[in-house]
Amino acid sequence: MSRNSYSTPSGPPSQPVSPSYPSTRHNDDNSSISSQRIRKRDKFFAYFKSSNHERKAKNTDSISPKSSIKGASVASTEVSAHRLSIVSTPESVDIEQAVATTIVNSTVSTVHPSTLLTKLRLDVFSQNVNAPAVRIPLPAFGARIDTTPQLALCIGLLSKVHDAVDQQQDPSQDLSSDTVARLAWVKVMRQDPTERERLFWLGTRMVDEFAKDAFKDSTEIAEMVLIGPVMDMEHYRALLSSIIAAFDHSVILSVDLLQGLVQLVQSAPPESLLSDDLVRILRLIRLRLQDTHQQSTVHPYHLTLALSRLLDVMADHKIKDLSRVEDHEPLSGVLSSLTGSSDPYLMYQACYAFQALQYVPDDETVLQAVLRQSIDVASGLVKISAVMKLDLDAVLEGLGKLQEVVGSTVEIAGTVYEGFCSLKESGRGVFDSLKEGYGSGKKRPWYAAVRAAHALAHSGQLQDLNRLICEAPCRRDPLFQWGICQLLGEIASDDIWDSPVRRQAVELLGDLFQNDPLWGEDESVRTWMLNINGQLGIVDDAAVSSSAIALVKELQQDQPATTKLPYLLRNRLPLPTSSPTLVKVQKIPPLEYDLHRLSMLGLEQSHQDVYIPPMAKPSLKAKDEDIFLLMEKMQEFLAGERQVMLVLGDSGAGKSTFNCHLEHRLWTDYKPGDPIPLFINLPSIDHPDQELVVKQLRIHSFSDDQIMEIKLHRQLILICDGYDESQQLVNLHRTNSLNQPGQWNTKMVISCRTQFLGPEYHSRFMPLGEGGHYDRPAPHLFQEAVIAPFSKSQIENYVEQYVPLEPRAWDTKDYMDRLTAIPNLLDLVRNPFLLSLSLEALPGVTEGKQDLSTIEITRAHLYDTFVNHWLDVNRRRLERNNALSKDDRDMLNQLVNAGFNTVGLDYATKLAGAIFDRQDGKPVVKYVHLSDKNTWKAEFFGPQPEIRLLRESSPLTRAGNQFRFVHRSMLEYFLSRAIYDPIKADNEDDEEDDAESDECPSPSLFDVKSPLFRRNLLTEPSIIQFLCDRVKSNPDFEHQLRAVIDLSKTDASAAIAATNAITILVRAGVLFNGADLRGVNIPGADLTEGQFDSVQFQGANMTGADLSRSWLRQADLSGAQLKDVRFGELPSLEMESAVKSCIYSPDGTMLAAGLMVYGVDVYITTSWTKVLQIRNIGTVYSVVFSPDSQQIAFGGNHSTVRVWDVTSGEELLAMEGHTGSIYSVDYSPCGKLIASAGYDKTVRLWSSQTGESLLVFVLKGYMYGFMSVKFSSDGRQLVSSCWDGSIRFWDPETGELVREFNSPLDNVLSLAYSPDGKWIASGHGGAQIGGSLRLWDAVSYEPGPVLQGHTRDVEGVAFSPNGQWIASASEDKTVRLWDALTGTPILILSGHDATVQDVAFSPNGLQIVSGGDDMKVRLWELSSNKSSVELEGYRIDSLLKTAYSSDGLSILTASDHRVHQWDSTTGRSLQNAFQFPEAVWVEYVEFSPDGNQIAAAVEDSVQVWDLRTCAAGSVFKVEDYHLTKVVYSPCGRWVAVTFHFGGRIWLWDLHDTTIKEHHGFIEFESMILFERSTVAFSSAGHQLAISLHDGSVRVFDPQSGDRLSSLQLALGTIGALAYSPIGQQLAIGGDDSSIYHWDGQSQEPSIKLDGHSAGISSIAYSPCGQWIASGSKDRTTRLWRRWQEGESEYWQSAGVVRSFFDTVFNISWNPIVPMEFVTRCNGQSVQVWRMSIDGESVVVRMLWGLNIGSLCAEGLISKDATDLSLMNQKLLVQRGAVDSSLVPEGERSDA
Repeated sequence: MSRNSYSTPSGPPSQPVSPSYPSTRHNDDNSSISSQRIRKRDKFFAYFKSSNHERKAKNTDSISPKSSIKGASVASTEVSAHRLSIVSTPESVDIEQAVATTIVNSTVSTVHPSTLLTKLRLDVFSQNVNAPAVRIPLPAFGARIDTTPQLALCIGLLSKVHDAVDQQQDPSQDLSSDTVARLAWVKVMRQDPTERERLFWLGTRMVDEFAKDAFKDSTEIAEMVLIGPVMDMEHYRALLSSIIAAFDHSVILSVDLLQGLVQLVQSAPPESLLSDDLVRILRLIRLRLQDTHQQSTVHPYHLTLALSRLLDVMADHKIKDLSRVEDHEPLSGVLSSLTGSSDPYLMYQACYAFQALQYVPDDETVLQAVLRQSIDVASGLVKISAVMKLDLDAVLEGLGKLQEVVGSTVEIAGTVYEGFCSLKESGRGVFDSLKEGYGSGKKRPWYAAVRAAHALAHSGQLQDLNRLICEAPCRRDPLFQWGICQLLGEIASDDIWDSPVRRQAVELLGDLFQNDPLWGEDESVRTWMLNINGQLGIVDDAAVSSSAIALVKELQQDQPATTKLPYLLRNRLPLPTSSPTLVKVQKIPPLEYDLHRLSMLGLEQSHQDVYIPPMAKPSLKAKDEDIFLLMEKMQEFLAGERQVMLVLGDSGAGKSTFNCHLEHRLWTDYKPGDPIPLFINLPSIDHPDQELVVKQLRIHSFSDDQIMEIKLHRQLILICDGYDESQQLVNLHRTNSLNQPGQWNTKMVISCRTQFLGPEYHSRFMPLGEGGHYDRPAPHLFQEAVIAPFSKSQIENYVEQYVPLEPRAWDTKDYMDRLTAIPNLLDLVRNPFLLSLSLEALPGVTEGKQDLSTIEITRAHLYDTFVNHWLDVNRRRLERNNALSKDDRDMLNQLVNAGFNTVGLDYATKLAGAIFDRQDGKPVVKYVHLSDKNTWKAEFFGPQPEIRLLRESSPLTRAGNQFRFVHRSMLEYFLSRAIYDPIKADNEDDEEDDAESDECPSPSLFDVKSPLFRRNLLTEPSIIQFLCDRVKSNPDFEHQLRAVIDLSKTDASAAIAATNAITILVRAGVLFNGADLRGVNIPGADLTEGQFDSVQFQGANMTGADLSRSWLRQADLSGAQLKDVRFGELPSLEMESAVKSCIYSPDGTMLAAGLMVYGVDVYITTSWTKVLQIRNIGTVYSVVFSPDSQQIAFGGNHSTVRVWDVTSGEELLAMEGHTGSIYSVDYSPCGKLIASAGYDKTVRLWSSQTGESLLVFVLKGYMYGFMSVKFSSDGRQLVSSCWDGSIRFWDPETGELVREFNSPLDNVLSLAYSPDGKWIASGHGGAQIGGSLRLWDAVSYEPGPVLQGHTRDVEGVAFSPNGQWIASASEDKTVRLWDALTGTPILILSGHDATVQDVAFSPNGLQIVSGGDDMKVRLWELSSNKSSVELEGYRIDSLLKTAYSSDGLSILTASDHRVHQWDSTTGRSLQNAFQFPEAVWVEYVEFSPDGNQIAAAVEDSVQVWDLRTCAAGSVFKVEDYHLTKVVYSPCGRWVAVTFHFGGRIWLWDLHDTTIKEHHGFIEFESMILFERSTVAFSSAGHQLAISLHDGSVRVFDPQSGDRLSSLQLALGTIGALAYSPIGQQLAIGGDDSSIYHWDGQSQEPSIKLDGHSAGISSIAYSPCGQWIASGSKDRTTRLWRRWQEGESEYWQSAGVVRSFFDTVFNISWNPIVPMEFVTRCNGQSVQVWRMSIDGESVVVRMLWGLNIGSLCAEGLISKDATDLSLMNQKLLVQRGAVDSSLVPEGERSDA
C-alpha cells in the first residue's frame, strides 16, 4: 500500500519542520511534557552527572579535532517518498512539484570562502533532500476516514492541489509512485463533488465540536492544528477565534493551548490572518508574560518562545498596526526585564523575541532584508516555499553586506560584532552577549542568519544549511551558534526526518564541537550542545540515540552543580495518534456522511447506459400533441409549492427509468443542506401506508437520532416507484401524514401504471389541504404527468446510444430500417421497454427473412424473442466459464441436454406462478436460506446447482436477499405463459397432427390449477394484454378460451376461468355477434365495449358483469342473473319542457330541475321518483338548494326570487325587486343570504329568513344585464358576470365593488367557484371565441388557462367537489369534462339532442347531471372498477369517410390524420395504414372507386395519394376558395370539387394525364352556397348531378359542362343524391324525410318513398341495383327493396336499423359480397351489417362495429331476468329494450 505524507511550514527558530512526535497523555497540571519522558531524561542526566565527578576535568580547547563518533556519519539516503505540506504554505511539496512550471535552483558556490577559519566538513549533510513530512496513507475512495491526520491530508490535497491536476505537466519529470497515486486520487475525487463535500463537512464539524467543548485537551488541540490550515477562511477564523478565547479565559497557563495557538497562526491559509488577530494574540501573550515572569522560568520560557514565533509571523506579514505606546514599548520592557534571569535558555528566547520585534514595524520581512542586499536577486523578493528554494549564495552575500550597510532598515554597530570576536579574551560570557543582544533597538545579523537557516532546513536544503553554518559572517556570534545548535538538535530529535538525516545532524553537532575552534568559544554554548545531545540520547530512533550517547560520553566534562536541565527539544505539538474530535463527530449522527454514503449508492444504482429524456402530457386525456419535457415540469414542481407529483405511464413507458434518472440528477447536484432525494421501491416495503420514510431510512442504516434530525430539520424528495406493484389502494401521502404539522417535510414523486388506475384515481394521490383544511383534498398541491410514447426521433436517439454499448454487426441505420420495415413495429416500440426488448430480439426475428413486411410482431412475440435471447446468452456464458465446479458443470450439461431454454422458461414460469399464488403478485421475494429453506422459496432460490444455475440465467435481479424480475412486465409475461404456453401448444398441435383438426379443442388442455382457473385476472390488465396478443396470433388459443366459456355452462367450478376467458376475448376484440352463450357462468366479467349483437344470453350468470358501452342490440337476456350488473350509465329523466337549470342537493338525496315552461321538478335520487312539482311560475332559469338541503330558491322570467320548502312543498318567500328576468340565483355558504342576478343590470342580496332586500349592486351605463352570480366558498366574496364580457367581484357585507375587468373571450354566460375558493371558471359565448372556458385566480384576479374544445356557447360550468374536474355544458349538445389542474379535456359526453343548458356534479363526485333543450335530464356515471384509460367513453377522432376496397375484403376509414384499413369480416385492423403528412390539414376526403387512391381537400388544393405505396400523386390547384367536397366518378375518370360559396364546380379529367390544370368549370348563374349541396356522378361518369340550397337538382355533362336537365322540388335542402348502378335513375333525399326517384328527364319524380321521420342524409344503391340503404337524421337506416311487376317497378321498405346514436352520414355497399353494407354516423361510429332473408322478412345483423362508445340495447329482451335493478330497467327501456315487463306497472308511462 502506498504511503502518503505531510509537512509543515517554515517555523521560527525553535520550530524546524513538520510534526511527527507520538501523541502523549498530559498531566493534570497541564504540563506539556510527558512525565514518562521527564523521568527518562532525568535518569539519563543523573548518570552523566555521576560519571562526571569520576573523570578528570578537561578544557574545552583540548578536545581533539580528530575525535569522531564511529558510525555517526552515514551517507545520506534519498527520501523515497514525496511529502506534502498540510499547513501554512499554499503550495504543497510533492504534487505541486509535479505540476510547477518555475523552480529556482539553489546555487552552490565553487569558490572557497576567504572567511572560512575552520576545518569543518561541508559534506556532513551530503545533499539537499525533499522537505520533511510525515507519511499518512490515503484512504480508499469513499472509505470512512479513520484519523485526523488522514482527514487533513485529504482535505489538503483537495483544497490545494486539485486545480493543479489540470495543468500541463513537465514531460521530463519522473514522478514517484506516490505522486502518481495521489494525482490519480485527486482526479477521481474531482469527479465526485459529493465525496469532496463529505470530507470538508467532516472538517467543519470538527471545528464546530471543538468550539463547543469547554475542556480542550492536548490531543484535541493537536487535531485542530492539523485541521485548521486546510479549512476555508470562514472555518479557519472560527477555529482561531475559539482558541484565542480559550487561551484568554484559561486561569492556568496551558502550554499545549499556547503552542497550538502559535502553530495555528504560523500555518494560516493565505489571506486568512488579519493584523488585528496577530496584535490581539501578541497583547494576550505579553499580558500573560507580565503576570508570570517573576515566577518560575518554565512558563516565561514557553511564553517567550511563543512570542518569538508570533513576532516572526508578524514580521513576515508586514504587520504595521503595532502601537509603539501600547504594544512595542511595553513588550520591549518585559523582554528587557528578562535580562536579570539566570536561565540562559529563557535569555536566548528573550533576545530572539527582541530581535524579531525590531522587524515588526517595517514593511519587509527579515529574509527580504537579507536578500535585498544581494545583487543576484532583484529586489530581494524570494518566496520561501517547496517549489521556490533559497539561493544560498544570495543569502550569504546579503548577510555579508549587512556588516557594511547602515541605514533605516538595518543598523549594525561595529564590524562583525567586535565584542563577540574578543569574547573569550575579554572574559565576557553568554549572559553579557545576551544582554547586548537587545542592542538598543538595533537589528542584528545573527537573527537574520538563524531565520535563513530555518528556511533552508524547512525546504530540505540541508547541504546549503551545512554551508551556511560554516560560512555565515556572523558565525562566531554566540547567539547564532545557540540558534544553530537548537536547530540541529530539533532535526535530530524529529522523526519526521529520515533516520540518516537525523544521524547527520548529530554528526554535525559533534563536528562543530570538536573541529571548529570558533564554535563554542563561550562555555554556555558548549554546555547547550551537551544538553542537546543528552536529550537526543532518549529519542526513539536507536541509531540516533546511540550516536548521541556516544558523542556525550566523549565530549562530556564536569558540570556545575547548579546547572539546570534544558527544556525539551519540542518545537510543536505531537502528531495525534488518536482522533477524539473526529470520533466524536462521527458518533454524532453523521447525517451528511451517511447521506453521502446513500448518494454513492444512489448514483451507482441509478446509473443508466442509455437514457432518453421522456416527454409527457399533463393528463391522461390530454391531446398527444400537448406534450412537454417531463424533467422541466419536474423541476417546476420541485421549485414550487405543490406537494405531490404523480407520474403515470403504461407498463414499460419509462416511469422507473425516469425516477432513477431523477435520483441520479438530484444526488449529482446535491449539496449539504439541500433537500434529500430518497428513492423508495414501494413493492420492497412492507406496509408502506405506515412509517414509509422511517422504514426506507432504516433500510439504509440511518439511526433513530438521524431519522429524527431529518424529520425535524430537513426536506425530503420522496421518489416512490411502483405504486401499482405495491398493490396499495390508499393515499400514501395522507396515511403517512406527510407535510402535516410536526411531520415530514416532503415533496413526493410517485409513479403508477395507468392500467392500475380507476376513474377516481386522484383521491389516491392528492394531498390534504393546509391552513386549517387538513381534512380536505387540495388540488392546488397536486400535479400529474403522463409519460408519452417515444417519437421516431427519440427512438433513433435511443438506438444511437444503444449501438456502441457492445460490438454489434448492425449500426443505427440497420436497426432503424428494420424497425420501420416491419409492419406496426415502429408503433409498438414507442414503448421504451419494448424498444429495448426489440433491439435485442431484432437480429433473431429478421434472420433469413427477405420480405420484412410479412413479419407480424406483437408485444408477446417481443418478450418471447427477448427471453430466449437472454437464456441463450447465459447458456453460452456458463459454457465458457472455466471456473465452474464439477457439480455445476455436470448439471449444466444435463440442463443443455434437456433443452436449456425450455427448462429456463419453465423455471421462470413456475416462479411467476408462485409469486402470484403465494405473494398475491407482490414482485419482490425475500429469501434467507436459514429461515426459508423449508418454504416454497427454496424451490427457486435454494443453493442446489440446478436451482442456482437457472436462477442466475433467468431475467432476475438481486439486491441483497431480495429477488425480482428485471421488470414488472416480465413477471406478468411469465404468468401469462403459465396460462398459455405457445411452445407447449405448438408441440401438442404437432402431436395431434391433423386428427380432428376442425373440432373445437377440449378444455382439458387447460390445467385447472393454472392461474386462469384460480385467479381473477381482471385486476391484472397487463397479463390480459399478453393473453390478448396470444389470441390474435394463435387462433387455437381463442378456440380454447371459447371452450372454457362453454365448459362453464355445465361446470360451476369453471366460473372464474370463464370470466377470465370472455374478458380476454372481449379485450382482444373478438366478436360474439350471434353467439350462443346460453347458460354461461361469467360473474364479474368485464364486457366493456363488447359486441353482442343478437347474442343468446338466456339463463347466463352475469352477476356483477360490466356491460359499459357494450353493444347488446337484439340480445336475449331472458332468465339471466343480472344482479349488480353495470351499464356505465343511468337512465335519463324525461321532462315536460326544455331544462334550463339542474342541481343536486348538498346531501345528495335530491335533484332539482328548472324548466322552460312549467316550473321546477324535484326528484329523490335513490329511486328517481318525483317528490315535488312546482307549476305556473313561468320559465325557471336558475334553481339552487340551501346548504341544509331543506329549501330551494329559484328565479326566472317573472322577476321574482322564490323560496320553497322541499319537504312540505310550500312556498316560503317571494322576493320582488328585479324588473326583468332573473338568470342566476345562489345561496351563501352559511345559508343566510341569497344572491340573484338579472337582466335589469342588478345583483341583489336577500335575507333567506325574511326575504328582505339587503343590498343592490347596480350597473350604470351598460347595455346588458347580469348572467351569473356566485358566492365564494367562504362567503366573503361575490362574483358576477355580464353578457358584455365583464366580470366583477363584490364584498357582500359592504356592497363595495372590489375588482372589475373584461374578458377578451366575449360574453360570460356562466361562472363557478372551485371548492377551495382559489379559482373561478367562466363559460363564454359569442361570435368571436364562442365555446371556450377560462380559469381565473380568485385571489390575484389574474387570468389562467383557456379551455378550448366546445364548438358553440358554453351555457353552464361546474367544479367537482374535490376540485379535480370541471364540467361544462354547451350549445354544441355535449357535456365535456376537463382536468382542473391542467385544463386538458378528459371526456366528451354525447347524448343530448339539443343545447345543454346546465351541468352539475353530485356531492360525492361520482355522477354528473346535465339538462338541455331536448327536455331531458341526463345522468352520467363516472364511477367504474376499470382503469381511467377505459373510461374515455368515446373516441373523438373525426371520421370523414368510409368505403369498401374494390375486392370487398377490407373497409377504409379516413380521418383528418390517417387512413385505416380493416378486415371487412372481422373488423381487425390490417397492417397497411396511411398517415397524412403532418403539415397537411385535411378537411374532406374521398376514396377512388377502386379504393387505391384517396383525394383530400387541403386548403387551396386537392391532393391525391396512392394508398398502396403511400406515394403522393397529383396536386390540383384551385383559386383561393374554401373547399367543401371532393367527389370521384364511379368510373374513376372525373374528380369534382365544390366550395363553401361560389359560382362554379371545378372538374379534373384523370384520364388525361397531360393536363395538370382543371379540365373545366360548371358555371352557375349566381353564387351558390355549396356547403349545403350534394354532388353525384352517374355510374358511367356521363352525368353529374348537384343539389342546390333552393331544393333544385341540376344535371350536367362533365365533358362539356352543359346542363342536361333539372328538377325543382319544394322540399328545402336536399341531403343526399345517388345514381342507380344500372340506368340513369337518380335517388334524391331531402329534408322532408322522403326519398324520390327521378329518371333525369321528367318534370316530376316517378317514385316517393316514405318512412323516415327526419331529413335524409345519405343514400346508397347496392351493386346489383335491387336495394337502397338510406340514412337519416332520425338515427336510423332503412332498407328498400326493388320489386318488378312487368315493366313497372316499385320499392318497398324491407327493414329498419335503429341502433345509431346520431345522423347516418355515409353508407357504402360491399362490391363483392352481396347483402353487406357499412355505415358511418355523425357520432364517428362505423358499423358493418349483413342482411339475410328469412321468408318475406329481412334480418339485419351487425358483423362488427368501430368507435361505437355507447351502450346499445335496441331490441334487447330480458324477460324473467333476475335481480335487474329498477334503474337499469329504466335505462334499458330508454335504450330500446322491447320487453315491457322490465318496468313496474306504475312507472311505465314515465319511462
